[in-house]
Amino acid sequence: MKLFNKFSGQHEDFVHDVEYDFYGKRLATCSSDHKIKIWSGGPSGGWQCEAELEGHKGAVWKLAWAHPEYGQVLASCSFDQQVCVWEEQDAPLIVGEQNKSHRNINKNEEVSRKSKNQGRWHQVANLKDGRESVTDVKFAPRHQGLRLATCSTDGYVRIFTAEDIMNLEHWTMSEKFKAGKGKNEVTCISWNPSRFDPPMLVVGGPEPTVKVWIRSDQERRWKQYTELSRHNGAVNDVSWAPNLGRSYHLIATASSDTKIKVWKLTKEDSGSESGIKVVCEAELLQETEVWRCEWNVTGTVLATSGDDGTVRLWRKNFQNQWICVSDISGQVNE
Repeated sequence: MKLFNKFSGQHEDFVHDVEYDFYGKRLATCSSDHKIKIWSGGPSGGWQCEAELEGHKGAVWKLAWAHPEYGQVLASCSFDQQVCVWEEQDAPLIVGEQNKSHRNINKNEEVSRKSKNQGRWHQVANLKDGRESVTDVKFAPRHQGLRLATCSTDGYVRIFTAEDIMNLEHWTMSEKFKAGKGKNEVTCISWNPSRFDPPMLVVGGPEPTVKVWIRSDQERRWKQYTELSRHNGAVNDVSWAPNLGRSYHLIATASSDTKIKVWKLTKEDSGSESGIKVVCEAELLQETEVWRCEWNVTGTVLATSGDDGTVRLWRKNFQNQWICVSDISGQVNE
């Protein structure tokens, strides 16, 4: 696979996350420089920075776009223990606007500078509950409404719900549960995208064991559903595959042990909520630590990246074996 396009991120430090919006026409990037940048794709294939968002006081780790049904909404999480919700609105930010995102700004020239850089993007909410770094943020599938799951180094997963989708300034922390044992942190989460199951999350962290959690309607709380436990190092990322007509679920996990595992979860017809069969369907090897994994929209191709600076694409062949079908090097010769 050849390089399609490249551009300068214009950040002043490490870039931690890059996220496409639903249509693939916009990109959001975040960095240790505390900034988020919004990029728009041009007709010639280039990318132009249309906004620079400043609301965090620490490194920004992850980003997540909401479904466009709710407008152009972006969430970010940071080392500063906060989750910021950003919304693109019709009117650009103006000097002197009494917005929550500017209560700590006293100088008009600072507001003016941010107004110019942020364009139509407004920080509409600031969500904070814990006292530790927030390590991941994910919007729930759209059939669940406008909900946001976060995880942090205190081991908790928190779920926030928008009280009014027409006014995103008001969010409620609707649920909270301890996903990490003892003092173990949680660093990555992924929602089950299926509308035919109760709300479910897969959660990973420094432990080699990945846990799947389910929202029990009977008990009205989140409880552990099953474990995926065959890694030999920290789990850096998890990704739940879209389920298009399959009778089972696929979950990918990426680890510091240089392996990517693909797990097959099949619900057994036992009548109980916990009847699940778990099989490690594939163990994909890389030579270096694996940091990210992500499925395509149909859940048939898995993309992974690691310390070797290469993105690999994996899929099943006609013999039901997972193979690398393409690799893209991030080291571009000028």
